[in-house]
Amino acid sequence: MSNIDDLLDNFDDEKDIYFDPDLSTLVGLFTKKIHTKKGGSGLLYKPKYQIIAESKPSIHNKEIDDQGVWRFNGVKDKNGKRVTGGSNINYKRFLDKLNIPMSELEYEGKIVYKLPTIDSSTIKGRSVVISVTHDEWQGRYGRNVTALAMLVREMSSDNG
Repeated sequence: MSNIDDLLDNFDDEKDIYFDPDLSTLVGLFTKKIHTKKGGSGLLYKPKYQIIAESKPSIHNKEIDDQGVWRFNGVKDKNGKRVTGGSNINYKRFLDKLNIPMSELEYEGKIVYKLPTIDSSTIKGRSVVISVTHDEWQGRYGRNVTALAMLVREMSSDNG
């Protein structure tokens, strides 16, 4: 049994559930430029989290990758602005969860948000709550299970 299976098994214990305000910390960010099949472009962000759970030695200090969030560039309109719709909703939610400020702009009678790019220095060291899921896939050497995380929210003294 692989270490990842042991890690995931520890999350399946429903009898003993505890809350630790320092459960996980953002420790890094992988960024990759992407090109879509439809000719669009953007960035893929994949944060890396470190689990802080001293009471659970089997998962303490383990690092887990985020499933990733996309920031699509969109196409410039007649005014030279790149305004996108639903394709960037998950990126905006990601920024909201980390309390990263976005400037508002009135555009064609509506309020739109300028979606900033982020880098490792923007998010590294933030205490966060994550949700860990299993990603099962079949590879050349059989069944594989990978732990993937999704950001729930940033920890603060207000929502501790």
